[in-house]
Amino acid sequence: MMKITAFNGSPWGQEGHTHLMTRGFLAGAAHAGAGTQTLQLAQKKIEPCHRCGVCFYKTPGKCALKDDMAGLIREFRASDVVVFATPVYIDNVTALMKAFIDRLNPLLEPHYDKDSSGEYRRRSRFENYPRFVIISSCALPEQTNFQVLRIFFRRMARTFHAEVAGEIYRAAAGLLLLSKQDVRFQPVVKEYITLLHAAGEEFVKTGRISEQTSGKLETPIVDPDEYAEDANKIWDHLLPKTGLTLLAGVLD
Repeated sequence: MMKITAFNGSPWGQEGHTHLMTRGFLAGAAHAGAGTQTLQLAQKKIEPCHRCGVCFYKTPGKCALKDDMAGLIREFRASDVVVFATPVYIDNVTALMKAFIDRLNPLLEPHYDKDSSGEYRRRSRFENYPRFVIISSCALPEQTNFQVLRIFFRRMARTFHAEVAGEIYRAAAGLLLLSKQDVRFQPVVKEYITLLHAAGEEFVKTGRISEQTSGKLETPIVDPDEYAEDANKIWDHLLPKTGLTLLAGVLD
């Protein structure tokens, strides 16, 4: 049975749209027979990497820091597929996700070896590594906001002697939660969740998410201008009026 472990790097944990997307994908995977679990990094203690090198030369494969990463690495190693789930924060992964990724350093050896293209990378410490699936959400309306993540995770997969077997990127992700209050968006969001479920099933059955399915998942679910206009109205409602008055005075 395929074991899929999702690591959710959203500070919002189970309350965010990244979790909603991950849950839909894993539900489909479970329906197809996979064993699935989601680990919320926001609930874990993860210190930033000190780059002390202890995991390379003093206690090879074992980090000197005492926190929750040892258990997370065990789950990573025990999985056939690892899902990196993260919202986009300033054009990249969240700080929480980046701290987790940096702490995966014990999975590699310090020596350099060339890959198939002739470029050097760290030598693998283990014979096999999990395959990667990327799930990411972004509040902004265009899919171009995932440009950095697409490159980053491909480079990361290369570093960890793995492969990216599937990618799911969703712009205008605020609608996934907004639809609970705004009935206008409920049909399209329901259809999108169904697509996520289908992607999970397809992945378990075929070993990857097809380009056709990825294309459907990246189809705009709302007009960008309409979405931006509605979002700005929401921000106008949420922002304190006194703050706006003070800001206007400064700008004048």
